[in-house]
Amino acid sequence: MIEFPIGTKVISLGRVADPVIPLLVRTRRGDLPFDFLIDTGADCSMIPASIAELELGVTLSRCPQDVFFGTEGSGINVYRGWLPLKIGPHPLRVRCVFSTQTHCPLVLGRMDLFRHFSIMFDNRRHIIRFTRIPR
Repeated sequence: MIEFPIGTKVISLGRVADPVIPLLVRTRRGDLPFDFLIDTGADCSMIPASIAELELGVTLSRCPQDVFFGTEGSGINVYRGWLPLKIGPHPLRVRCVFSTQTHCPLVLGRMDLFRHFSIMFDNRRHIIRFTRIPR
């Protein structure tokens, strides 16, 4: 079991929970921390294409291209690939899209994550708990 604190942020409507957690990503320079928004509404994980190229060493021209649609309805151009990361001590490789948007959040989505972890948002204690699912 791994626990992360749930932060908060203020938006125009008021204060809201901000489930952003630090995860280690395997890069060309070793394991580096990146902050990911846990988005249980996102089908898959997403990072900026610039991080995929510069930090992961991904050659985007070799990746399949796609268009993904969010809640706003407009499509964004993405490349498909894999993201090697760690949740606590557990290495995990998740399918990921690399967004060509200049201001793209790092998103941890359901695909490949929910097979390996149960996730509980404990708002009373202000923590997110990841529990590894035994194989």
